[in-house]
Amino acid sequence: METWCEGVYFEPGPNKPNLAGIILSCGIHGDETGPIHLLQRLHNELQLAALAPSRPLLLIFGNPDAIRHQQRYVDSNLNRLFTRTPSPQPVAGESREAARARQLMQVCQRFQQQVPQVDLHLDLHSTIKRSCIERFALTPVHSGHYSDRWLGQLWQAGFGGLVHQTRRANTFSQFSLDVLGADSFTLECGSLQQSDEPHDQRLWHWLVNLVGSEVAWHTKEPGGRQQPALRQFTVAEEIIRASDQFRFLVDEGLPNFSQHPPGTAIYQEARGTFTIDEERFSLFLNSRVETGQRAGLLLKHLQ
Repeated sequence: METWCEGVYFEPGPNKPNLAGIILSCGIHGDETGPIHLLQRLHNELQLAALAPSRPLLLIFGNPDAIRHQQRYVDSNLNRLFTRTPSPQPVAGESREAARARQLMQVCQRFQQQVPQVDLHLDLHSTIKRSCIERFALTPVHSGHYSDRWLGQLWQAGFGGLVHQTRRANTFSQFSLDVLGADSFTLECGSLQQSDEPHDQRLWHWLVNLVGSEVAWHTKEPGGRQQPALRQFTVAEEIIRASDQFRFLVDEGLPNFSQHPPGTAIYQEARGTFTIDEERFSLFLNSRVETGQRAGLLLKHLQ
């Protein structure tokens, strides 16, 4: 295993031609300890040769400074700093997170040059609060239906929901889709309020199988049994904190995926009150973001 820079490790895998690579990342937000512990354990298994990778792997611990201090970020939100055209050189006055985003984009492009293709990127996170769907995945904005082939795999890993995002943002998963051509997911692996222990075992065994098994990744369950369908949602409304007058009219402490009936007043802003006309489910409600940043999402249930 090669160390490419702090917190970034390259495992070339077996000496076989035409093996697609995968990227596993965590710690883009340094206080999301569950996924960090999972990938630290995976890193240890690889170093000790207790796990033999079946394909090239790039393992990333996203924000080492924030991880050391167990805080979300140091200067700015790292998961809003990934762009389609990263600067090859440092920019005067850039934050630590901006410098790290540039470094991570460069190592991902280096990885892309080492493999025929980057097939998959999983960016592991934890939610700030609990969710009615404990584990769920989000897709970046995409034009096709690439996520469909992974539905059975996500279910096996314990994910119960899939959210299709509709507005492009400078996230790590959007970068890996746009620039690397990878099937990319942000995986919310539980909340910060949960322990890192028993509920992670299903995800742990799935990650080990993903890295170490030579069996095709995107297949149905053994024996041909059809996987139960994940609950799927699309983003109907992105809530932006446009001014200091912004406030939620629903309890923002409610769990993610809380259901809101038609006629519910969701938030108030300087321009007035936003009331929904159709049933919606709330996700990531947080009024304490900076002005101009996303304060939450309202979702439409697809199935």
